[in-house]
Amino acid sequence: MTSVLEQNGIGARQAAVISICPNTVLSALILTSLVFVSYLGRISVLVFLAAGLLLLLRRADLAMDETRRHWWLYLLPVWCILSLLWSEHPDLSLRHGVQLLLTFLISVTIASRLSPLVFLRVLFLSLMIAGLASLLIGNVREDGIWIGIFESKNYYAFTMVSLVLCSFALLADRGQARTWRRAGLLGLLVGLPQIVMAESVGAVLATAFVFGAALVILGTQLLPPARRMAAIALFCVFAVIVVLVSIYFLDAIIALVIDVTGKDPSLTGRTDLWASAMDQISRSPLLGTGYRAFWVEGNALAEQIWADFYIASKSGFNFHNLFLSNAVDIGIVGVVLLLTLLIPALLLSTRWVLYTGRASALFCFMATAFVMVLSMVEVPVFFEFNALTVMVVASLAYALRANREVDLLHPESAARMV
Repeated sequence: MTSVLEQNGIGARQAAVISICPNTVLSALILTSLVFVSYLGRISVLVFLAAGLLLLLRRADLAMDETRRHWWLYLLPVWCILSLLWSEHPDLSLRHGVQLLLTFLISVTIASRLSPLVFLRVLFLSLMIAGLASLLIGNVREDGIWIGIFESKNYYAFTMVSLVLCSFALLADRGQARTWRRAGLLGLLVGLPQIVMAESVGAVLATAFVFGAALVILGTQLLPPARRMAAIALFCVFAVIVVLVSIYFLDAIIALVIDVTGKDPSLTGRTDLWASAMDQISRSPLLGTGYRAFWVEGNALAEQIWADFYIASKSGFNFHNLFLSNAVDIGIVGVVLLLTLLIPALLLSTRWVLYTGRASALFCFMATAFVMVLSMVEVPVFFEFNALTVMVVASLAYALRANREVDLLHPESAARMV
């Protein structure tokens, strides 16, 4: 909002002029279309592609430089496209690979054209609309689980977790305007109950872990660098101990999950799925079956799994582990490329939030950490036309830029952060 002074002969009067940034508007369309893709289907995809193309072409002169600076982020989707060469369904591998490449391209373009804070605020508003819509016009699945405006409880849960992470980041940053901090509080009130309503145990546990990590980081902001890093290291040691203890008492934990959630002893069949995935990986460990070429009608193993789990639609199913699922599709090479995105995203966003503690940095850290934790029991990324995929790719691009700026502007402070 700006103001101009208009002379009117006798005196002057002040008129309000609203300044609209095309990049922000187009990015809002992109993010909102992805959040609502489960509800609107093909319409959302068309809006996403059209708005993304307009955003790219609006400053086409910058596109080549943006691609060059982020070239290694595209290695994963390019590998997915190349898998058509050995895929049993090359048409599917090519189509889905190209769509994934476009999703990455638009994600990087958004991160290059918007500031991290504007991205966070636009994303928050899009998720808030989805959260309110899920409460007002949502649906109940056949088994009685509330899924909002989404097709699956997991996608519903992931979207509400994203809303909660955005909201917490805005609320926790004392540098934010009071209006945005209040909006963050409202977002928590809208999102938190819906995570529980979705009945996704994995999403709830992953969110609890991420909140714990975020609170540790925020609680160390006032400490000297040495003590801050010691506190973070202590938390990491504690987290490792928790994981090791959980593995040791796995049977007891599984029994507790069964009692609380009513899930079967194999955690909704995950252990059986993982065994099937390992068997498939052993047949083609390096290259995989081809991107999106496994869960296809006519594939004997896929058909057997669908029959065992009573999936009559033969769609919307996966191996419930990001790394096993990708190893099946694009092999160990693809998993390595996947890790070259997730690990830098987590490390760089952690360094960023440790240095600044600002809302945008906190959100990028929490979003990436959530995906990393959830990846053990779900497949949250990387898909075409998927909001969580855009969040992670954008978080990596923002963290790369933020860390470069820290190194250039404050080399001494940056050295202490390493």
